[in-house]
Amino acid sequence: MHADEDETALETIDFSQTPDTQEQDLSDKRVRALADIICRDGNEPETKSAALLVLMSSIEDSAYPKSLANTAKHLAFARCGELNLYGMVEAQVATVEHELLANVV
Repeated sequence: MHADEDETALETIDFSQTPDTQEQDLSDKRVRALADIICRDGNEPETKSAALLVLMSSIEDSAYPKSLANTAKHLAFARCGELNLYGMVEAQVATVEHELLANVV
């Protein structure tokens, strides 16, 4: 877009697609809090299921669902790594081994 002679450059910029920083921060905080509930230690199926439902709804209703989904994914992966690093590595090794040996038999 070019500015007409009587317009300033700022008048020609479309800010409708610019994320509201405060809204995004609130959404990120909400995702972090829900991910913490879902990934914390303990057997709380009702609480964790409810938190997962709220998380999915929050992501679906967000103006930036991909961003929030990526945030949740990274938080969950980091938390799982903290809780069970060796188990995650063993699971990945088993998956890679299965794929490598699938064509050998």
